[in-house]
Amino acid sequence: MSSSKRFIPISEDIVLEAVKIAERDGVPLRDFIERVLSEVIRVMKFRSNVLDVLANADAVEDIRRVSGVLLPSNFVYKLLESISEEDFKALVEDVRRIASWYGVLAKVKRGPSIYEFKRVLSLWLPDMNVDVIDLGGRFKVVASSPNQPLRATLIAKYVVEELAKSMELKLSSFEFSKGLVSVVVEGGLSG
Repeated sequence: MSSSKRFIPISEDIVLEAVKIAERDGVPLRDFIERVLSEVIRVMKFRSNVLDVLANADAVEDIRRVSGVLLPSNFVYKLLESISEEDFKALVEDVRRIASWYGVLAKVKRGPSIYEFKRVLSLWLPDMNVDVIDLGGRFKVVASSPNQPLRATLIAKYVVEELAKSMELKLSSFEFSKGLVSVVVEGGLSG
């Protein structure tokens, strides 16, 4: 790698924000900028849309903050099927509460777009395929998993409901069956 330097004009507002962050982290501005650019370039070698990568990283960090953990889906499926009805209802209530809080956070931080809704569903439901179909002003969102037991799909149903409600998205239809949650989202969403 070349050690020559090049000057590139950057807006003063961006530089001032970078200075604040670098000072907060106790890093010289030059080192901070080079580290950020280096990481962005490294990520872009594999995924060209760095904005999606950054939004996903931020969303995953938000899930971590609400005590989300990753576990193998087969283990989770067995656990869900083995717990009592009372424990399952308590779990559902916790999931609903946390999904509601998370939806508000996602809406405030990244806006109520259909793509943000898909992003949070994909993160919250990692064992499901999440697809969005543009219906011209409305969007059909389908979350599916062929191997998912009924209790896992029931939790997915509540996650979809709570995230949509807390992100202030209107659901005009709702279909639910083992391994499938399908909704139509309406109203002022940008694609």
